[in-house]
Amino acid sequence: MSKTVSFLCWCLLGCAQCFLQSKRIQIDGNGYTGVTVVISSQLTPSEIQIQKLKDLFTAASAQLYKSTKYHLYFKDITIVIPKSWPNNFTTDFVSGPQVETAHVLVEKPNPLVDNKPYVSGMTGCGQPGKHIHLEPITVQVLPAVGLADKILVHHWGHFRWGLFDEHGDKESPVMASTNNPWFYSSEGTFKPNICMKDIKGDNHKGYCQSSQQCFLNDNGLPEPGCKFCVDERGNTDKGSIMGKPEISSVLEFCDHGDSDVPHNMEAETPQNKFCRGKSAWEVMRLHPDFKDTTAGTPAQNTAPTFKVVQQRRGQNVVMVLDKSGSMNTYDRIDKLKDISSNYIRNWSPNATSVAVVTFNGTADVVAPLTAVTSEQERQNLVALVDNIEARGATSIGAGIQKAIKLLKADNNNIRGNEIILVSDGANTVSPGPDDVREEVLREGVIIRSVAIGSEADKKIDKLAKDSGGFSFFYSGIDQSTALADIFLGIAASSSDKEDKIFQIESKSVNLTKGQNYSTTLTIDSTIGRETTILLIGSGVDFSTFTVSGPGNKQFTSGKCSKSCRLKIDGLAEVGDYNIEISTSLETDVILTMTAQSYPRDPSQEVFTATAWTLTEVFDFSPSTPIVMFSSVMKGNSPVLDADVKMIVEDSNGHEINVDLRDDGQGMDIVPGDGQYTGVVLPTQMKSDGRHSLKLVVTGRDGQTKILIPETNRRKRATQANTGPLTVTTENVSGFKRVASGGTYTVQNYSTVTGDRMAPARITTLKLINSDGNVFNLSWNAVGDDLNVGTASSYKILLSKSYSTLLNSPDTITPLTGNIPTPSPPGGIEVFSLRLSEVRVNYFLAIQTVDDVGNVAEVSNIVSLSVLSNNQTWKRPEVKKMTSTQSFSYVGLIISACAAALLVFGVILCGICFCKKKKDSESKANQFSNLENRLAGRAIPRKGDFRDNYFLPMYQSPYVHFPHHKGYEAYGRNPRMYGYMDESRMYYIS
Repeated sequence: MSKTVSFLCWCLLGCAQCFLQSKRIQIDGNGYTGVTVVISSQLTPSEIQIQKLKDLFTAASAQLYKSTKYHLYFKDITIVIPKSWPNNFTTDFVSGPQVETAHVLVEKPNPLVDNKPYVSGMTGCGQPGKHIHLEPITVQVLPAVGLADKILVHHWGHFRWGLFDEHGDKESPVMASTNNPWFYSSEGTFKPNICMKDIKGDNHKGYCQSSQQCFLNDNGLPEPGCKFCVDERGNTDKGSIMGKPEISSVLEFCDHGDSDVPHNMEAETPQNKFCRGKSAWEVMRLHPDFKDTTAGTPAQNTAPTFKVVQQRRGQNVVMVLDKSGSMNTYDRIDKLKDISSNYIRNWSPNATSVAVVTFNGTADVVAPLTAVTSEQERQNLVALVDNIEARGATSIGAGIQKAIKLLKADNNNIRGNEIILVSDGANTVSPGPDDVREEVLREGVIIRSVAIGSEADKKIDKLAKDSGGFSFFYSGIDQSTALADIFLGIAASSSDKEDKIFQIESKSVNLTKGQNYSTTLTIDSTIGRETTILLIGSGVDFSTFTVSGPGNKQFTSGKCSKSCRLKIDGLAEVGDYNIEISTSLETDVILTMTAQSYPRDPSQEVFTATAWTLTEVFDFSPSTPIVMFSSVMKGNSPVLDADVKMIVEDSNGHEINVDLRDDGQGMDIVPGDGQYTGVVLPTQMKSDGRHSLKLVVTGRDGQTKILIPETNRRKRATQANTGPLTVTTENVSGFKRVASGGTYTVQNYSTVTGDRMAPARITTLKLINSDGNVFNLSWNAVGDDLNVGTASSYKILLSKSYSTLLNSPDTITPLTGNIPTPSPPGGIEVFSLRLSEVRVNYFLAIQTVDDVGNVAEVSNIVSLSVLSNNQTWKRPEVKKMTSTQSFSYVGLIISACAAALLVFGVILCGICFCKKKKDSESKANQFSNLENRLAGRAIPRKGDFRDNYFLPMYQSPYVHFPHHKGYEAYGRNPRMYGYMDESRMYYIS
């Protein structure tokens, strides 16, 4: 069973490709097509120049081709510019925000990653990320020094192939896995934690120009302030581009140990930790990008073709609704009309143009494309929807073709326009989903498919994914809120940031006459504008509800018709609102209650929650779970310690409640990064078919926090001249967010007998201290079934062979004596051992065992080596005074004090004599210094000039200097020097 989780990691590569296809990246020959780069509306044309963006991707394409051994380059790229920019950049336009389908986002720098590029949504080895985030300096400045192309290729490795960093220097404050991520124990010393074994560089304390020697701390490890400073130009050995791409000799990805670019599997890097010691190429070769391509020729033209398009103001949406005869069962047609009406009246963004097409054996236009800019226009569309009647056969393709024709009548370029496709049955009349796929992809429309019931055609899911959209599922059960969550989520994804709608509640309400239903709604400090509470369902016309808010304010719903709506106009006060719902019907009533609101201030950051799973179609196995993810953020700040749950609903209405955690254990990669992970165990599944996902995030007042930088760095920092970025947390008030997480399908389900699930792989093993030849290690306990339950025992394995420990752990005799008994998941375990040989590498790992003998995969591996007499890492010596020395020092101190008193008297007289003259000069100097500050000039101070502090960053005009409080400096070239004042960094132009 030790191979269970390993199998999961690699089998998801195939499923992950489905996720990537949904983002419409394809390969033509050796070239990527469909790559989309979206520029944030927060950037202006002067901050990000389109030509420099093109230059960056052109250089990166050539570098990518060389680095992948002539397998892949960028063939065509679409650049989407904001609608707020002037319209003289292009004559091509697209609808919608486009962020969901973006592969690269160009946006403001994120201080939490030291204002550097990064990839969000990393989910595991070989699995794709969500987006590459680029900031202006990488686009505007670094290409001039020949560095940005390798940085972009480095992040493409993260995003596309699921590679991790091959260096220990954390790119994010939450990436550290040891006390000091820069070094690991090896051969009697501490070596730099990087993929190149013979890398050139020096150890420095604080920052690279400090000239301070590094020592071992009290734990026998390199002190936290010590870092390894790479010689970026002096290295000649080859290394992985996933390590330090700024090293001039690094141009490729590493491979096995005998290759031209050998992989250092002993280094304690994220790549080794999450990919079980595998090199970048070992992971890449399993990816479809390389399995399905052959190497091209070195002479290949790798310059991409660019298309610049601008986001059109307003979005075009066509609702394509199934009105076949099967929609009459279980009141589906009434539910569809109700939810469509609410989408039009309450949720579709302002300035959106909405049309309605219905289909059975043929297709009809029910409502033409109409801009919903007023309440009257919305009501007119709703009236047309109310007249839909269900009968006849099913031709899904006919409905899509009619929608495309309707869109093209308004504008021939319909790229980015949306189709909301709803159906409950199999296609019975041509054309079907497959027949229109080519047309959908050619026109660039995005399809959001909604399947109702277990018989809905499965081909609509694939069509949605291939178009760049998402698929959703509604079981049809009255207690399910999925249909409302889906349509509200579609509306939210179609909105721009300044006009985005947020779902803050979603509940199934069971009403009985004479018994009120009570619940609480929280309006947090980031939302509250135009808040709407809505009741939907059969029997709603006989229901009423009241809302009591802060300050004893009360709101009462008006007469309900089709739905029951209460709107708090303007800004709702922050706080908890009590909701009372009642019915006058004699029979029980099941309703869906939703609440949604807009940002309180569109210019401020809002709590957001998104969910996804990499598994589109899951082939059931009794030993393999389904992994799901959620990102909870406030702007760029991760939200920590929130209550995050995923509700999974199958076609029979059976629900599974899954807790998602952000603790870096089990299937979660990094603790405290705002990305929460959970699993559905095989024993929790009950049936084949589609399963819908609903995400519910609750922020607890005073307990939930956000991660923020402790200090704000004005410009981009480098390892050469700044200390590590430090972060802190900030408590937030209570909040709630609800989001639809899409759909996955289970096939070949069977009832599970016995315990087939092994404990999770431990990824938190680390060396906490060493004293001579005694080493103390710790790790976090995992569960009996992954992270559920308490395991039974540990197998602690020690070997001089890394590969044996990794690949043949069963051949190693486990250690005995003082082995801890497993704690509940998350508990901290400690283990000590003594090594006898000096300058010999040992490798230690752990396997967890459950109560029936299922054995977890080998943990991350820690290298241990008894420190030899190494001058580089000796502890600082504290000299002890002899009694004679002590006596001499006492006499010296007494003499010094007497002399100091005499000198003090002389100085005091001098001060009195000079004070008047100094005062008159000081006033003039203060005025001059204030003038210099306002002009952005440095203030010279005698004796404080330090030339060696000021070194240019990659020879660019953007520079940073180490924090040296109290010093300000000037230089002969103002573009190459800066000054420090009160812990802040300045750039002098």
